[in-house]
Amino acid sequence: MLIYIYRFLGNLPFMSDQDQMFNVLERARLASEEKTVNRHALAEVSSSYGRTGDTLTKSQDLSRAYYRFSLVEKRCMEALISKLHPLRSDNTLQTIELTAQEYSKTYQVTKNIAYRDIAQAVEALMHRVIKSDRSDGQKGQFELTLMSFAEYKADEGKIACAFNSLIVPHLMGLKEQFSRYPLKKTVDFSSTYTWRFYEVLVSWAQPKKTTDGRFMGWIDRQSVEELREMLGVPKSYKWSDFQKQVLTVAQTELQDKANIFVTFDRIKTSRKITHLTIKFIEGDPLSIHLPGGASPNKKR
Repeated sequence: MLIYIYRFLGNLPFMSDQDQMFNVLERARLASEEKTVNRHALAEVSSSYGRTGDTLTKSQDLSRAYYRFSLVEKRCMEALISKLHPLRSDNTLQTIELTAQEYSKTYQVTKNIAYRDIAQAVEALMHRVIKSDRSDGQKGQFELTLMSFAEYKADEGKIACAFNSLIVPHLMGLKEQFSRYPLKKTVDFSSTYTWRFYEVLVSWAQPKKTTDGRFMGWIDRQSVEELREMLGVPKSYKWSDFQKQVLTVAQTELQDKANIFVTFDRIKTSRKITHLTIKFIEGDPLSIHLPGGASPNKKR
């Protein structure tokens, strides 16, 4: 039975390029369900990984954890994570530094803005709490801080931090289920919701060896309330606010800036939208065009 897919960006032409992409995704999804119930992408850490600012590795538990950082705080957090080297044995002890110059180059901002941003981020990096469900279906949650210490060195134009030893294993590919993505894929995001939503999608992506190298996947019956927590959405947001200011913004940014197409199937319990089935697939930059003829990689 065909599933009606609600599209926030409006109706698309019959059998458009996007329709064909999602047909590919649906076939992969059905094939996967026949073979296995495990839909998690496993870690693929290679000997070449470890270059500063290159790739971010996170456990799927951390990718789906509940926390809220501002865009500046998120940028600093991920830049610092990208500097951890998986082959070092002292990552729970080493101090990681991020200079204003590095921040400026990575996120394409002026040095004055970079100095301001890294100075503002220190307190949040030290005191924000990350929450996650307990493992193996156990009831309850656990909480931890990201850093064990954080320092802003104004005279040197840098911040220095050490990660909480309990969170380092979630960043080093030492557990069974991990996912990875390039930092450069996210630097143009203007919304922290988009970044967090992208991380959630990455954690559910199908192994690329089964998709001919294409980034794609799906999340069946994702609880709306749980998704709101993962993205750090204020409890005051009604469904209309959540849809307009979070989902639609993330969907548009992912399409415009990362060439990732997302659809949502809304599922109601009684009259309330309680779950979403989310499907996502990366377009072919050589053949996929947005409605109106815009290039998928063109910024607005």
